[in-house]
Amino acid sequence: MPVFRVYQHSKKKSYQAVPVGFSLGAFLASFLWAAANSLWGKAFLLFMGFVLMGVAAVAGAQLNSPLLMLSAVAGVALLPLWAGTQGQQWYCNKLESQGYQLVKRINTQSASHAIKAVKRSEKVQEENAQTRKEPQQQGPRFGKDFRDVRDNAAPNSNQPPPPDFNARPWKKR
Repeated sequence: MPVFRVYQHSKKKSYQAVPVGFSLGAFLASFLWAAANSLWGKAFLLFMGFVLMGVAAVAGAQLNSPLLMLSAVAGVALLPLWAGTQGQQWYCNKLESQGYQLVKRINTQSASHAIKAVKRSEKVQEENAQTRKEPQQQGPRFGKDFRDVRDNAAPNSNQPPPPDFNARPWKKR
């Protein structure tokens, strides 16, 4: 069963679900897939890469250089692989730059099922918060399990990971 990342925009209250893993659409139609998902910079890079590899193949044929032709063929084979492996992450980065935040990772059949499950769980959490008001405890509290202290979450919860879980130390903020 595929895993989906569900993102929520805090102001618009809209949801987006992005599958995790290899993107078959980005592999098969690389720069067209990127353009269809409004990833204009990546679409331009992929298109120019294909044009450059095509020019290199023609130049290799004209110059009778098998090394140049093989390099061009390898480039044409590697560009879709690069797009397929990185495509979903590019889309996630675009969503984060638009103000979406990762809410949950969930195993389900489709993106619509993932979004429905997240909405359902949020509704249950709101109802539980309204009906149950626990008294505040004084001093430190330790649960039955060390996980609530370590992860700052309730045991066996399906909370999103802490902010540093997906940290990219090489990326400037």
